[in-house]
Amino acid sequence: MAFCTKCGASLGGGKFCTSCGTPVASESAVSTAATANPINTSATASATTNSSPVVKILMIVLGIIVLVALLGLGTCVYVGYRAKNKVDEVRQAYKSNNPKKLEEALGMGSGRSTSDGPTSARSSAASDSPLSFPTMSGGQPGTESKVPLRPNLTVVTAIAQWNGDYESIKRIEKVTESGVSLNYRADNIPNPTETLSKTENAPRSTSSTTAHRTVRIADLREAHEYSQLFGPSMPDVMPGTTAISMSQAVLNDLKSKGETPFTYRAGGLQGALGSLVGGLGALAGSGGTGSKETDDLEKLGKVECTLKRVNDGTHAFPVLLNDMRVSLPAIHAQCNSEDETGDFYILDDGENPLALAWKLGSGDTLQVVKISYPPVPEGSAGTGAGSGGGPGADAGAGQQIEQQLQEKGQAEVYGIYFDFASDKIKPESEPVLKEIADALGHNPTWRLRVEGHTDNVGGDEYNMELSQRRAEAVKQALVARYHIVADRLTPQGFGALRPKEPNDTLAGRARNRRVELVKE
Repeated sequence: MAFCTKCGASLGGGKFCTSCGTPVASESAVSTAATANPINTSATASATTNSSPVVKILMIVLGIIVLVALLGLGTCVYVGYRAKNKVDEVRQAYKSNNPKKLEEALGMGSGRSTSDGPTSARSSAASDSPLSFPTMSGGQPGTESKVPLRPNLTVVTAIAQWNGDYESIKRIEKVTESGVSLNYRADNIPNPTETLSKTENAPRSTSSTTAHRTVRIADLREAHEYSQLFGPSMPDVMPGTTAISMSQAVLNDLKSKGETPFTYRAGGLQGALGSLVGGLGALAGSGGTGSKETDDLEKLGKVECTLKRVNDGTHAFPVLLNDMRVSLPAIHAQCNSEDETGDFYILDDGENPLALAWKLGSGDTLQVVKISYPPVPEGSAGTGAGSGGGPGADAGAGQQIEQQLQEKGQAEVYGIYFDFASDKIKPESEPVLKEIADALGHNPTWRLRVEGHTDNVGGDEYNMELSQRRAEAVKQALVARYHIVADRLTPQGFGALRPKEPNDTLAGRARNRRVELVKE
């Protein structure tokens, strides 16, 4: 449609505009004028279109930068807030003098892992059910009540703690009229600083810890405090406490009265720190350290309660006594306090009431899995208190391996001890290595397969490889130290393929870690 170039009115097709009378211009001029505005509009739109993506990208990038900055700032504020809350929580737990609260504040609950395998491969098998042993019926076969307190008495305890299963070996050096001297060795001792600074699956230290302790005879008779923790920084003598055994007075009270006042060290971090501080105070020659905070921490490591007998019955406690499976008579007692519940099984032996098992709250579980002691030399009345007999207490006790090989063609060996998750043989293994060498010396035609066995944690491939290395280490020790001809020994690892006991208990896992000898 054409329009008047002067007034813009619509032209009807004549030569003059009907509105203003202006002559109509040529068609080309009208067309040019009419299309000028659309051309300008198109150019503007094009410019806008070309600039729009750039602006959008810049806006998006700027938005992302702002968002990241806000998130970072928020994270820092949140981390700081959580850290402050954690510090306040630990401080309040410490001031409350409550070990359970402190353990929870530090994140050291009942979760733990099991031994003889890489930490990352460990399972929750160590979270054993509460200690429970059947009531003993009178005259059970294989039951003995005496474990003599004599030199070279060895007690092996399996322990489940918040950083894993491990075993301790306590061996009595000498027994005198004044005291009992003993050595302690254990692997994978929990290191509080290391545990707090590492993530759950990070490898822990597996170095051995050794300690020495002398328990006074007077305390073995009368003390009501049991100090089950050992360490190189602790004093040699801790008056008023016992170790390995409860006192005769504690056992007598439980049997005659059903209860007795009792003190023990709490489990986990607070017990270890309390013992360390208490030991430093004892070394300084005073009951306290001179600092209120350290004195409070020393008290924090102790639990004072009334130890009460659970029932009047005697329980059958399974243990390897001189490498024979027997059931020892045990008294069951519990200690309830504001901090935790201590569950104890004590050997019913008036001369040597060994602590056979105990579980401290939701944390530590300890169970004696092996006891051994040498026979009384012929013509000797024994040394020290409680030198009575028991399985293997005759002159032939040192020849059980040879006897088993002669009668059965194979022998289970539990007296060879290895470092944690290692093939390194501990010094405490020497008597059994010598016994094996003597058996081979007495029977020069024998050829033996040396078998290594593990529990079921740590993974099949790892356990198979570890058991093979341990079997080879036993062969090497016999060859190098006792000059056994190498061809007479064939090492073979079986990993966890041939368990003797269930792996779902602390004691079962400990006994499945063993060496066996088989005649070929």
